[in-house]
Amino acid sequence: MPASDLTVFRLGKPVSNAWLVMDAGEGPVLVDAGFWALWPAMLARLQRRSLRPRDLRAVILTHRHCDHAANAARFWSEGVPVYAHRLDAECLTGLRPPPPLPAEASATGAMCWVENHFPARVGCVRPLEDGDLVAGLRVHWIPGHTAGSVFLHHEPSATLFSGDALLNALPPFTLVTRLCLPSCDFSDDYDRALASLERFAAKRLEVRTVYCGHGPVWRGELGPALAQLLAGARASPRPPTPARPRSPRA
Repeated sequence: MPASDLTVFRLGKPVSNAWLVMDAGEGPVLVDAGFWALWPAMLARLQRRSLRPRDLRAVILTHRHCDHAANAARFWSEGVPVYAHRLDAECLTGLRPPPPLPAEASATGAMCWVENHFPARVGCVRPLEDGDLVAGLRVHWIPGHTAGSVFLHHEPSATLFSGDALLNALPPFTLVTRLCLPSCDFSDDYDRALASLERFAAKRLEVRTVYCGHGPVWRGELGPALAQLLAGARASPRPPTPARPRSPRA
């Protein structure tokens, strides 16, 4: 089945994405829920598709950061089940505090400050584990950007929803678009994020379309492109990052 057979609309933009998936298997689902400020635009875009929030079958979060998960509570209040990997679900429901990001005096630091002081919260999150199938999407655990970051793979159409574990825009702003690795500044454990991508690449899954957490849709053969990115990361020394609490292990 070609990738075009999966119908996906971009709801949240321009900074962070929320992807409305119409036909993955169980009716319309939303991958990521966007930042608080995007809520009116998301409602308008749903209405253009003759949908209300309560019409969604599920909201599936690629990770817990507020620019992707803030509106999940609004959907949950409408009776829509919210899913996230177990380790991020613990942070979203308040069972465990998230490790802080380095909030320095910069644009990047300001965004980290927002995440540290206004994390996304949801009353109830259904936990996911590596290998689960939810709404026709296969869960691949990609820890590092957050402890519970995941890829969601629609196998029949060779489509991947990557969240912030793989981007198609240079953070923190999205004016320059190209496939790139997760941001070191916004990741709990950057080395672990790279190791997770190495593990995913070794699976050699067919992926021809990637819906990232930031930036437009990426199309091409992901395997060679990801291998090139990882080779570049291995060859390039990276400046040390401030020490911070370690992300929990499964």
